[in-house]
Amino acid sequence: MPVRGDPDCLEVGCVIQQSPIDDIKSILQQAAGDKFDFVSLPLAAPDGQGVDADFTPSVQSCRVLSGEKWHSHVVGTVSESVDPDASSSFEKSEHARACLETELKWASHLGLRAVLLPTPLAAKACTNGELNQSGGCAYGRAVGDLLHAGLFSMEAAHGEPMAPVALRVPMGSHGWLAWNRFRTLCDYHHRLCVALELVADKKTTDRELERWLAEPVRFVILPSAAFLHNSHGFPVLPKQTKALLQRLFRYKVEIIVAEPAVDVATSDHDSLQQRLSYIARLFQQLPTLTQAESFAHSHQDTLQAPLQPLADNLESETYELFETDPVKYANYEEAVYLFLQDRLAGGRTAPFYIMVVGAGRGPLVAASIKAAQRADVPVEIWAVDKNPNAVHALRHRRRTEQGWQCVTVVARDMRSWEAPRKADLLVSELLGSFGDNELSPECIDGAQRYLADDGVSIPQSYTAALTPVSAPGLWADARHGCSGGVIGGGGTKDLETAYVVNFHHAFYPTKVIKDCFEFKHPNWSLQSNDRYAELEFEMETDAVVHGFAAYFDCCLYGSARISIHPQTFSAGMFSWFPMFFPLRNPEFLRKGSKLRSHWWRRHDNKNVWYEWALSEPAPSPVHNPGGRSWPLGL
Repeated sequence: MPVRGDPDCLEVGCVIQQSPIDDIKSILQQAAGDKFDFVSLPLAAPDGQGVDADFTPSVQSCRVLSGEKWHSHVVGTVSESVDPDASSSFEKSEHARACLETELKWASHLGLRAVLLPTPLAAKACTNGELNQSGGCAYGRAVGDLLHAGLFSMEAAHGEPMAPVALRVPMGSHGWLAWNRFRTLCDYHHRLCVALELVADKKTTDRELERWLAEPVRFVILPSAAFLHNSHGFPVLPKQTKALLQRLFRYKVEIIVAEPAVDVATSDHDSLQQRLSYIARLFQQLPTLTQAESFAHSHQDTLQAPLQPLADNLESETYELFETDPVKYANYEEAVYLFLQDRLAGGRTAPFYIMVVGAGRGPLVAASIKAAQRADVPVEIWAVDKNPNAVHALRHRRRTEQGWQCVTVVARDMRSWEAPRKADLLVSELLGSFGDNELSPECIDGAQRYLADDGVSIPQSYTAALTPVSAPGLWADARHGCSGGVIGGGGTKDLETAYVVNFHHAFYPTKVIKDCFEFKHPNWSLQSNDRYAELEFEMETDAVVHGFAAYFDCCLYGSARISIHPQTFSAGMFSWFPMFFPLRNPEFLRKGSKLRSHWWRRHDNKNVWYEWALSEPAPSPVHNPGGRSWPLGL
């Protein structure tokens, strides 16, 4: 029975060591009675490894269970001896490869819940945390060949993919290096994932362990040696292992726990049931998600095309979603209130004239009215929007809502409308996840002619920022053209496009986040909005960089701000997720090495676009030259 949690539940399986297995139905019944959700058992009988019909399975026949039972309750374990890299000659390696293929085809025939591959020899044979660089590729090549040939490509009856193939690796640095080599050899195949073995490794730092949060960890294996005994004799995990497991709980992992070894079970307080109870308690101690976290949970690791509100009219549902943000409009209200207070303190007399451009369905208008009521000053407001569908909502609010009698609704593009008078304040919410990527600079520059000479813009300034990110799943999705859950064409175009995404499976190999582009308003001299920046980062651990995570920090007015920058984040705000700028080719970098990146913001008379490239550790092609893959329409 799954351990209940919020928002996900946890499924836990146990290891079945006996083989051959005479009565698997009784084993499953016993496991269910002990509150386990599935079992892990060997695919081959003892010394049963072989090729095709010479292979002896651990069970008597595929007919001993129904297809549904195989799929939902059994994880198969491939024999340790079939690693082609462990052989001393090419002939023996080929025989091992054929045995490996036979066991995987047997697992595919059964339609199992998942298949656990043995730990690569390279992960076992490393020294001082370094991977053995000689050889070690035959195993990955063999598995990748089978996956790309279509093994495990069937769909389950309930519509979910059949058996993921999980590579068993230790949690230390050597395990990550072995996994990175293996998945690269398999070309990031989407059916390949990680079965992470948690055994304390004092040589591995917490920072290095964080890399697993970016990887497709499907199973967490807790072997007998993973546990210690506390002062009362009960099983517990070491501090480092426990901390990693608690973080992995948020990644929909499944747990496989082994029986305590006879020589370490010193009392009745250590048993398989005690270990299951301990894991369940850890899982149920996870804190309840906040409102913002609950909203973000449903959007994790989903690539979304950035909005282009200048070129496209937004749908009502999109407006409605943004209007539920509990922080953004409160901060806008505070910004307008501070502006009005400053005007009064400066001896200016009311009424004050406010123009809300890109007014949508009116949340900024409502925030401005509330600010004026707080400041106890009369205002006149123009609500300008080019979307005729949104204008209907503005007019309805003007007719029906108290306080809106001071509002004039204008159904025009802010860049071409001729205002009846100069305004004291220009208010807009045109920011994208990278600050300027929804063309806020161009829009505000076009509308600033409404302002009086001492007029103010809210926002006053905003800064885009970047940091390298390891996000193999997102990169693979972009490469295959998977955006918004829809599979497109894939290829260069999709790797030269930036995406809005709530990063979840992600690791940041440096804690440094650097500012890239800054914009200030009003831009009275109409300086060009083209930009260039060169950003250098130093890696804090070995990592693969798949692209860059992008953020913005915005000064609305005075002390009122909104930000998705991790260091200045507006807690509780969920209107924006970060952006992901992928690299066409991931870069493996060693600890202490430099990553030098180059960023351009360019335009012509039709479009604005970004270009980006690397010059260190090696030059990369310029991404999106001339906006060929991802133009932003003016």
